[in-house]
Amino acid sequence: MSSIPAGWNDDAAFAASERAYLLHSEGRYKESLALFDGLLDIYPGNTYYMDAIAALYLALDRPEAAARIATELLRDNPSHVQALVRRSEAYISLRMSQEAEADIQQLRRLGARDHASRMAMRLLASPGAGLLL
Repeated sequence: MSSIPAGWNDDAAFAASERAYLLHSEGRYKESLALFDGLLDIYPGNTYYMDAIAALYLALDRPEAAARIATELLRDNPSHVQALVRRSEAYISLRMSQEAEADIQQLRRLGARDHASRMAMRLLASPGAGLLL
């Protein structure tokens, strides 16, 4: 039995994902998350939906959930730059400095220097950053 609803197609999925993105851009994070969660139920493992959900968890101040989703993405694709950024951001929020630094180093190895520099600056500006010095 298929998990795809009757009458559902790629056009419906695209429209739903566009609506979810619009809600996110309007700051309506919970509504956007509900749509992306539903889409992920229909399309398990979809990297776009998973990345969007991680971003929404960060926006909703749920860094543990963001780190979990980003880690799932990275299991399948260790070079997923956005997942590394989101996970390092979550780690910074959770004051997990060593884990954040490991993700920043991975971003550097992947050549994502702008992302790595931005996250390194956030890490240095985070509470407890004096402990790193």
